[in-house]
Amino acid sequence: MKIFICEYVTGGGYINKKISKKLYLQAKSIVKSLISDFNKIPNLKIVYTWDHRFKKLKKIKNVECFEIKESPLKKWSNLIKKTDVFFPIAPETENKLIELIKLNKFKKKMLSNNLSAIKISSSKYKTYKFFEKNSIPTLKTFNFKKKNFKISKKWVAKRDDGAGSEENYIFSNKKDLFNFLNIHRNFIIQPLVKGVSYSVNVIPIKKKICVLNFNQQKISYEKKKIIFKGTKFVKKIPYETKIKKNIRNIYKKLNGLNSFFGIDFIISNKKIFFLDINPRITTSYKNISKNLKINAAKKILNTL
Repeated sequence: MKIFICEYVTGGGYINKKISKKLYLQAKSIVKSLISDFNKIPNLKIVYTWDHRFKKLKKIKNVECFEIKESPLKKWSNLIKKTDVFFPIAPETENKLIELIKLNKFKKKMLSNNLSAIKISSSKYKTYKFFEKNSIPTLKTFNFKKKNFKISKKWVAKRDDGAGSEENYIFSNKKDLFNFLNIHRNFIIQPLVKGVSYSVNVIPIKKKICVLNFNQQKISYEKKKIIFKGTKFVKKIPYETKIKKNIRNIYKKLNGLNSFFGIDFIISNKKIFFLDINPRITTSYKNISKNLKINAAKKILNTL
């Protein structure tokens, strides 16, 4: 069997754009971890693409790399056609993940969540409304149309379809925030709540969730920005029973979560706030094979 791991950032999706070193390194760590894990599965050949501007990964048996020097769409489509399984990985920003999934016009088996779940989880505002509707504890979230500046002194403005914390800005002046929202209408705002940030990696198995692991996110609160500095594996977290109950509820209520996904949440003053659903592999994936005696890739493949 042949699998095409199509990672957007390193695989040529930004071929005509400059990529930040941070974004590249995060994406590279995902690709390396996935190739390593999938390569442990017998009778499986792996193909992937690579932006020619970056140094190639080390050659590995049963793994084939195709260099991308121009728009990758034609090459990606060709590889989907020639392989048995398509594994699309992309940021939700600007519908990149959705567009990548739609390249599969050949009805090949695909390791992906359904578009219905991705369309909700790709929007922070839609995710908030989903959480609110299903009684999942979350932070009040506003867009430029509906806003209430009275409930907090400090605010975080985030791109509605943002991935990671590349564009998370802190405001303490209401006038500055108001002006920002009038210009950046694709941003949402949330009260600034400081606490301990976590993520969880989840995979559905026979219509039940398997919580693979929890990660603590290294977050730095600068004067005007929130900086994400990576994740670390954690064995135990506070309120684990309550958190898992909410994760099961999210899975049950959000149709289309049928492959690997992640959830971000924060614990502050003994309260839990769920923030994001990531309908894709995230950088914390590398923590799984490093710290657990399981092959997460095999579990992902079994979702087919």
